[in-house]
Amino acid sequence: MKKKVNLTDYWILWSLAIIAVFWLILVHQMRFSHLIMLPVIIIYLIINALIFNSYFLGLAGTYFLYRGKTDKAFHLYEKAIKKNTRNVSALYHWAVRLLQSGKGEEALVFLEKAKRINTRVIMNKNIMLAMGSCYWTMGNIDKAIETIEDLMEKYTYVNASVLTTIGYLYFLKKDYELAEKYSQMAIKDNPEHSAAWDNMGQIYYAKNELEEAKSAFNTALNYNSRMPDSLFYMGKIALAENNKNLAKQYFTKASECDISALNTVTHEQVEQELKNLS
Repeated sequence: MKKKVNLTDYWILWSLAIIAVFWLILVHQMRFSHLIMLPVIIIYLIINALIFNSYFLGLAGTYFLYRGKTDKAFHLYEKAIKKNTRNVSALYHWAVRLLQSGKGEEALVFLEKAKRINTRVIMNKNIMLAMGSCYWTMGNIDKAIETIEDLMEKYTYVNASVLTTIGYLYFLKKDYELAEKYSQMAIKDNPEHSAAWDNMGQIYYAKNELEEAKSAFNTALNYNSRMPDSLFYMGKIALAENNKNLAKQYFTKASECDISALNTVTHEQVEQELKNLS
């Protein structure tokens, strides 16, 4: 297999070499003040930003994303994507947004491109996990499981998110034994991982073990009170216990949460339950 080239590292090394040459010429030989290097570096970066515009747009997008300015970040990502960027972070985050809106097949295209050029282990794990989720939203559960298992085989350590995802995929296959195994592994890795506790709640609920399900969902909600899936199923359990007022409270809270294609319930399901109680 052809070794991937980390273009960012090469650019950094090349830039340092160029700046060192300017320093030797301007400061060491021509005896200019060290302060002259500031405008030289700024001009150099501006020229690079113009030449590698799509890549720098991706960098800027990631900067704003981590500052919590999501709208600004994705505005820049969109520009980078339209210019066929090779910025892996831009490709990945753009794909995840598509995935969350239910466009798994479209997201997969960007993730495959990101995977081809990515050179960083952590990002590769994130990409493969997202690819598995794409297959899930596309209805290909077996391919989703295969993708996550390839990820787990490739790396000696995977985090709770990976374990929770494959646990839920086996839950969809009604293999409750493996679903519970991986969900418990996720909890062992991170005892406060709310999605893993939600997995356990859904496994118990599917087996009609409502007390155990209630305990698991409550634990999930203790760690993240805005888990629409856990809220929805707590509402269903309250209905089973003939507590309509409590059920309505849970469904109302679920309706106020952000629900994406990666959740196990939909806005329509929640609204229908509320309509049934009105």
